[in-house]
Amino acid sequence: MNCFTKEHRLRKADEFSSVFAFRKVRVGKCFKLHYMPNSFEHSRLGFMVSKKIAKRANQRNYMKRFIREFFRHNQTDWNGIDLIVRVQKKFTKEEWAIATDELKALTTQFKKLC
Repeated sequence: MNCFTKEHRLRKADEFSSVFAFRKVRVGKCFKLHYMPNSFEHSRLGFMVSKKIAKRANQRNYMKRFIREFFRHNQTDWNGIDLIVRVQKKFTKEEWAIATDELKALTTQFKKLC
């Protein structure tokens, strides 16, 4: 079973800043992915959804749940990656298929890094 535990999260500010400093970015319409290889056997995830993108907390929380679930299902495909997902454009439950396709397209190269 794939899980999303504390070990799979980027939690500290210096963990985030090291990924940003690595300067590897993939950009789509809805998402911007910052990534770097890590020294662990598992991938780790961080995400950012600003109030400028979605004013209401329930909308931001939906986007976070969506990103976590996508990561949970796909983390075994790219072991050893630190990934930060920044939401660039708001998406709703009706647009989940578009968001899923975009994340799949942006993360295809991670298999090559492992």
